[in-house]
Amino acid sequence: MSEQADAPPPQGREPTLLFGIALGFLSTLGPFAIDLYLPAMPVMAQALAADSGAVQRTLSAFFLGLAVAQIPMGSLGDRFGRRRPLMGGLLLFMATSLACAMTTDLDQLVMLRFLQGMAACAGTSSVRAMIRDMHSGHSAARLMAFTFLVIGISPVLAPLAGSFLLKLMPWRGLFLILAAAGAIAALTVALLLPETLPPERRSRRKMALWHDFRQLMTTPAFLGWAVVAGLGTTIPFAFVTAAPFVYTHVFGLDGFQYSLLLALNAVVSIVATQFAPGLMRRLGGRRLLVLVAACGLAASLALLALAMAQVPLALFQLWSMLLFALAGLMLTPAATCALDAARSGAGAAAGVLGTIQLAVTALASGAVSLFPSFSLLPLLGILGADFLIVLAIMAAVIGRPAPALAR
Repeated sequence: MSEQADAPPPQGREPTLLFGIALGFLSTLGPFAIDLYLPAMPVMAQALAADSGAVQRTLSAFFLGLAVAQIPMGSLGDRFGRRRPLMGGLLLFMATSLACAMTTDLDQLVMLRFLQGMAACAGTSSVRAMIRDMHSGHSAARLMAFTFLVIGISPVLAPLAGSFLLKLMPWRGLFLILAAAGAIAALTVALLLPETLPPERRSRRKMALWHDFRQLMTTPAFLGWAVVAGLGTTIPFAFVTAAPFVYTHVFGLDGFQYSLLLALNAVVSIVATQFAPGLMRRLGGRRLLVLVAACGLAASLALLALAMAQVPLALFQLWSMLLFALAGLMLTPAATCALDAARSGAGAAAGVLGTIQLAVTALASGAVSLFPSFSLLPLLGILGADFLIVLAIMAAVIGRPAPALAR
């Protein structure tokens, strides 16, 4: 077991605004790298003489790199501290972004995007570990909620920013923007983020990666909360996967119209996320998640019954806004309780948590894409099952000792 495995995090001062902003900026580096270049995909396909499916592989490669690097990045942080692996990841992010801007070959771009995803993982994994190093319970939940707030803004603003920037520069310029964002992130770490894991609390085991991974994967409470965090992330991602086809085929909307509705959903999720720490403190993580899942399941079953007939757009939009609000309420308590339940280093726990989240989200989003897009039933069924699984997990871990929360 690592030396910090069973020790609770030191209860530091209340998180400051600058500390929260720095963590939020690091957390949004990955989502920003995903969303900024989406409007440029058709132009990239034409410039690189490739079809749209081939260019979409650059997005899949980024997600794969993001998932693969979570666990080793977390363990490196447990061994060498948070700042050194984080700075190394940011330097790699800058280098790969510059290389993406200069490449003329699609296969090279796919490989570079894979490496860029691995580098972006440094921000996501390190931020969660740094929060866990310094805080637990309500204080950790507040910081988590703030980082999710900044992450939630990215899907709304980044594609709009990409569309605007494409009018001023070629698509390669977007990757130069990402390189500049990496440089700003590195400067933020150098100026605003102290080392949160002192040498005496670092792991010295040679096989720490395997040991921590095995320990986490045999901790039922951690696994349960991590899967619930993945299911919370699944709700917006699965919805966004199906939404363009549902809005166009079922309700006859054009791209601009349903983009506005998706932006409204994102705003609702962002607002709901900020209420999660207070509700978690009042109700506890399990109770809050049970109430959220029960509400989501009831709403999905009600709309599923109506879907046999014609569902009005207004009712579908209200349901989707409720879904995004519930997702916002799920993410903070699930991620916080998963890290509190871990019996290993915070970096390893944050890495495994991120990997499980990405895996669950990818499976559910992929399942949505397998079904016909001219009906509401597949989307309603998969998201209803999402809430049902959350209730089942809560029932399975409800009798176990809860991870310590700030009272």
